[in-house]
Amino acid sequence: MIVSKFGGSSLAASAQIKKVTKIIASDERRKIVVVSAPGKRNNDDIKITDMLYTCHTEAAAGKSIDASFGSIRERYLTIAKDLGLNLDHIGGELDLIEANILQGCSSTADYAASRGEYLCAILLADYMGWDFIDTEGLIVIADDGSVDPVTFELLGEKLAASEKGCVVPGFYGSTKEGVIKTFTRGGSDITGAIASRASGAELYENWTDVSGILMADPRIVTDPKPIRELTYEEVRELASIGAAVFHEEAIAPVRESGIPIQIKNTNRPQDEGTRILSHRDDRLQPMIGVSGKKGYTRLYVKKLFLQKDPNFIIKISTILRVYGINPEFSSIGFDSISLFFKAGENFRQEEILTRILTELKPDEMSSDTRIAMIGIVGEGLYDTKGIIARVSTAISESGISARYLNYGGSLITCIIGVDDADYLKALEAIYSAIS
Repeated sequence: MIVSKFGGSSLAASAQIKKVTKIIASDERRKIVVVSAPGKRNNDDIKITDMLYTCHTEAAAGKSIDASFGSIRERYLTIAKDLGLNLDHIGGELDLIEANILQGCSSTADYAASRGEYLCAILLADYMGWDFIDTEGLIVIADDGSVDPVTFELLGEKLAASEKGCVVPGFYGSTKEGVIKTFTRGGSDITGAIASRASGAELYENWTDVSGILMADPRIVTDPKPIRELTYEEVRELASIGAAVFHEEAIAPVRESGIPIQIKNTNRPQDEGTRILSHRDDRLQPMIGVSGKKGYTRLYVKKLFLQKDPNFIIKISTILRVYGINPEFSSIGFDSISLFFKAGENFRQEEILTRILTELKPDEMSSDTRIAMIGIVGEGLYDTKGIIARVSTAISESGISARYLNYGGSLITCIIGVDDADYLKALEAIYSAIS
């Protein structure tokens, strides 16, 4: 059995929904479908989820939601009419949701935002003649956003009881107390992974508007190569350095069960796409991608015999956390440490440096800003001779100075720091060296 999750762009209008149903019907194993809210139809469009958040904000402020909810109502009724559905069902649901949002005391922002997926799932279930399965009360979300393990039993039993096929709304579940709670943005990917594990699926398909994952951002690198296979770990590593490849929290449920993920293009279903697996043969493609992020600050602290004071690093980290700073990368020497972090607009640099100077009395200390961190990722990194040398040479021949290089914290990722101004050129050079 296959669980198929369709993103917002795949469900933006009736024409797209017809594509989706054709894809589902092409393989009888596709018996569970997870949906996002309808996405943008064009660049000037507003996402349904954003419109629902606006409705909640307006209602909470005592303002009219006639215009904002009216746009939502029109969108769903137009889709339903174009699909030839009876408008009474979806119209009644819209009336109830509008009333709940207006009540305020019984409606939260999470409730309002979740209704985009809820309504879309009802539409698709009606159109296909399948069962609609609400995730409220079945997907149990803890206060920290994690999924309660009881979810897999509750949802699994409900999915197994359906004989026709199921349409499941993504993005939300509820707390143990029964209050609707959403995942973070893109959370429908998480719902798809949960449904895959709960149903014991052989494959989790994620349908979107791109034909898989590319080795680099096509806005930076011209015509980057596609990635045919990568591992769960490689996805996590790419995401950690800025690549928008796949919702990283959606990896955990399927990873624990070893269920592969197939990323496919709704508009080009014939394309191979990208498959995410537990393991792959890295001899075919040793390196799978390069990505990065700009705007890091580096804190450099030097003190003789730093390594003999096991609490020194803890003390620095504690001071930074007091100011809301959590370093993402670090490098530790015998007598020095460099910490890299994203400094927000309210970065109190002088106050932080003064406190470190007063409490830890370092021999030397400095702070640099506007540093970009670029990561190269691949299961074959450890066994590919000369790969890091090739990357270093490519950067040097491009006239770029590397400010930081770290390999070893992860055997499948090497991190390189350059000036923000050199970010684009460095990323292109690195891609050329590994592709």
